[in-house]
Amino acid sequence: MDIEFHYYMTYIIARRAGFSSNDSHVIAYSSQYTDDNTDDKTGPFYISQDTPDAYERYISQTTNILKPQKDLMRIYPVFHFLPGSLTEIVGDSARRADGKLHLMNTIPNSLSARKVLAEALGLHDLYRIGIATHTFSDTFAHQNFVGADDGFNDMAGLLEKLIPSVGHADAKHSPDIPNEIWQDKRLVPSHASINNKPRFLDAAGCLFDLYRGRFTDDAVRSSLITDLGNAIGDSTSTKTQRVRNYKALIGGEFTKYDEDAWFKDAVGFTTADTSGGGDTAPGTQTRWVWKDNYRESHWFKFQEAVKAHQEYVLANVVRPIYATMEQTTW
Repeated sequence: MDIEFHYYMTYIIARRAGFSSNDSHVIAYSSQYTDDNTDDKTGPFYISQDTPDAYERYISQTTNILKPQKDLMRIYPVFHFLPGSLTEIVGDSARRADGKLHLMNTIPNSLSARKVLAEALGLHDLYRIGIATHTFSDTFAHQNFVGADDGFNDMAGLLEKLIPSVGHADAKHSPDIPNEIWQDKRLVPSHASINNKPRFLDAAGCLFDLYRGRFTDDAVRSSLITDLGNAIGDSTSTKTQRVRNYKALIGGEFTKYDEDAWFKDAVGFTTADTSGGGDTAPGTQTRWVWKDNYRESHWFKFQEAVKAHQEYVLANVVRPIYATMEQTTW
């Protein structure tokens, strides 16, 4: 999924589920920023280096699919392609033409995805909730893909390829567009035509249920799905039209997403002379430094939430699957 679900729809769902406007914004921003907190854009790895407040940024996304597999496995299965449980994978009804199963397969609304989000909701940590929401929502769009370079993802059926089969790279952006209708040739013909709209609305309904817990309101839920369905429109709607519709549903509370806003509020920079005198070539060095009260900033709290989310998912979802894979042959 992209910003349409992770920011706009997530805000609408959180608000309808009873979160305040401010809390809904923090959840939605954290959900979208999980994609934008990446090493592929200008930004620091270290802040206030060589001081007691030295801090390392922790990424939650990368578009560099040529990274070493071990680096990809810290990011993709943890934040974007969360594996389902063994029972769900064995009973998976995706109906692949080759009949293959994979222990790292992404299953929509999986037990593991619900567990991760329930953990965040139980902690009442808005940043963890937003990150876990991103991970949960992606299980719907990324279903039947694994977050690694693996032949299970290969949609071309070619032995030699120009790009690795990491996640849904072979499908390009098709799985992430709310109104896209596309073909997944890995599946049997009766299941190969994929309509994203029902998947996205299913994700919205399930997310609403988890936000509301046992107090789910069927009338509010039904109205939410109807409104989001109308906002998405049919297969001919444009992103501009859809975004305009989301904004109309949000109304006067709408806040434009700025991926740099949280960072700029928390971090500044200093410029130091690096000439050293003598025959040293003149030059300057820019260093990123914390602003006052940075520990109370959105960006710092998000970074801490990224670390906590990764630790929880690795310990409770990914590493147990690795252990099973070492003992299992398919």
